[in-house]
Amino acid sequence: MIDVAHAKGSAPSSVASSGVSSSMMGPIVIRRPSELSAAERTAWERFMDAMPTPTPYLSPEFADLVERHRGGVFVALLHGDGAVPGTDPPLGFFPYQTDGGGVGRPVGGGLNDFHGLLAPAELPIDLRTLLAACELRVWKFDHLLPHPAFAPFVERRDPSAYLDLSEGYEAYYQGRRAAGSRKVKQVARMDRKFDREDGPLTFEPHVPNVDLLDQLIEWKRAQYAAAGLFDMFTLGWPRELLVDLLTMRSPRLTGRFSVLFRNGEMVAGDLGMRCGAVLHSWYCAYDTAYSSHGPGHICTLRAAEAAAADGITRVELGKGPEDYKRSFASDAREVAEGSVDFRAVAPLARTCRQAFRGAKATAANSPAAEPLRRLVRRVKVLTAGARPF
Repeated sequence: MIDVAHAKGSAPSSVASSGVSSSMMGPIVIRRPSELSAAERTAWERFMDAMPTPTPYLSPEFADLVERHRGGVFVALLHGDGAVPGTDPPLGFFPYQTDGGGVGRPVGGGLNDFHGLLAPAELPIDLRTLLAACELRVWKFDHLLPHPAFAPFVERRDPSAYLDLSEGYEAYYQGRRAAGSRKVKQVARMDRKFDREDGPLTFEPHVPNVDLLDQLIEWKRAQYAAAGLFDMFTLGWPRELLVDLLTMRSPRLTGRFSVLFRNGEMVAGDLGMRCGAVLHSWYCAYDTAYSSHGPGHICTLRAAEAAAADGITRVELGKGPEDYKRSFASDAREVAEGSVDFRAVAPLARTCRQAFRGAKATAANSPAAEPLRRLVRRVKVLTAGARPF
């Protein structure tokens, strides 16, 4: 545990430009998740419960899970000016992961689909002071939830798709059809055809079976290889984390492994995390032998239908360019990519990142750019291999 009490002072100009003053920022306490007192953990849970759209990625349970299997997880407890840590409750929480060396990432690194500060927008935040307390030179993010303190450091914004099930599955389904999406009707037709010609198909909303989870992981690894992406499962610990997730049950983090079967054999799976009335679809994969039947899409919609029946009002699909997300999504919320970096080299690093994103966009959109696409995939493999997941 590290307790850091800071004197009052002016915010650096880059932070002050966000409209948030640091003049009332008080002590910052750094703890590992396992070091939190019962009162501190309860305060964190209250922040979670007050979120309009909760996410398991910001929960203490997710921090516990990653700390147990990966390590390097900490949380900064933010207090107001004049507060006494341990007596006065924290006013905000900043969970993060680091291996030392001054570089920080969200908890779980590349596995984390939503991250940021659990703090009121009006709470004064001096990010330079916060990073110093965390012993970080830089904190990198790529799925950041909005907070005014981070606004000056955002380099890119992307939509993160979700399904609105607040009025039930049938209302969602008819809403997508009315909006002009033909995909949901097409998948429903493929579902019936698959069941009739190659079935029978059955579906289970949650199957805590490790052998089936391993099959899902093998399919996912094949997807990584086909796309030229880094296979995070070579690190070992992500698989063990997912095994633990199968049996986790708490209000803020419950594992949910939905499986589509053909004649009793798994043909598609969707491993997610439930947080209150929100379900995050996390790892989806299918048996490519049945690609023509669309088992992955069938599993996604059947999982959504079962989720609505269980009281889930929203299914998060995450950001990404996949066509099915645009077709299935009711709407999207914004997440951001960037880096909180006060080093002298920060402007150059930012320029390089922007240039690389431009190259990726060109590689994705130009039919004549296959050599560039291969180069981008190779760079992603090399850089992801060193990424501190």
